[in-house]
Amino acid sequence: MKRLVKKMLKKLAGRWIPGPTSVSDNEAYPQLCLRASNDNRVFENFRRNPVYNEILEHVSEEQGKAYLELISRDPEMFGAMARFRTNDDFGNPRTFEYSSVGSISPSTLRYVKVLADLKAHFKTLDHFDICEIGVGYGGQCRIINAWFKPATYTLVDIPPALALARRYLEKYTIPSALSCRAMNELAHQDCDLVISNYAFTELPRSLQDVYLEKVILRSARGYMTYNEITPVEFNSYKAHDLLRMIPGAERIDEEPLTHPKNCIIVWTNTERKRVARSRL
Repeated sequence: MKRLVKKMLKKLAGRWIPGPTSVSDNEAYPQLCLRASNDNRVFENFRRNPVYNEILEHVSEEQGKAYLELISRDPEMFGAMARFRTNDDFGNPRTFEYSSVGSISPSTLRYVKVLADLKAHFKTLDHFDICEIGVGYGGQCRIINAWFKPATYTLVDIPPALALARRYLEKYTIPSALSCRAMNELAHQDCDLVISNYAFTELPRSLQDVYLEKVILRSARGYMTYNEITPVEFNSYKAHDLLRMIPGAERIDEEPLTHPKNCIIVWTNTERKRVARSRL
């Protein structure tokens, strides 16, 4: 298996941009993603693997409780928790018992909270063309598709993460037409909505510029969870830079606040606002 992983990583290396591509881009994480996408035993438990938990699936029980409180403000969504809990059927995540909803992963609760935010800000995502930058194992995509029916959903990440997301999402019925793209495979595209939970703001400025040109500044709407943890040499854009650059952008508080400088940036670009295509 180790030889297979090394061979596939070597094959994929030509599709990656040399040098650090984000604060989460290390050798161990891509290898684990690739192994989980190809090895049943690794896939069965990847969501509690220590290597994976350095990057994802590390939301605490207490944070999960806070997310649950925020979700409860939308009674309709709160009442559908059984639909969202099925996100935990694969990967063996750490779950906790919450008195109001039973056993569920706090990371899944975070995805549901993002969904609640999207619903509050944009009302519906039905028939939308969505692009998500930094997709983990596809958990946010599946949660969105458990509630809305987007027309298309483009997942953008490094190839090993996309391989894992593809395997995970194949376990579910997804209404959207899915596509997976590495950054250099992404064409200039107009989207109804672009989403990025932390991933975009963990990139060096040179890569952020590519996403801004190809997707973000062409999108009609956006939802970005901002954090400020990149090394100085990344020269990443600060929140005030993005608010100035993205038409219609506004800053809102991150709830619960997971880092002192975190916030959420949302926007509706009226110059590019599209009427989401209907499948009727």
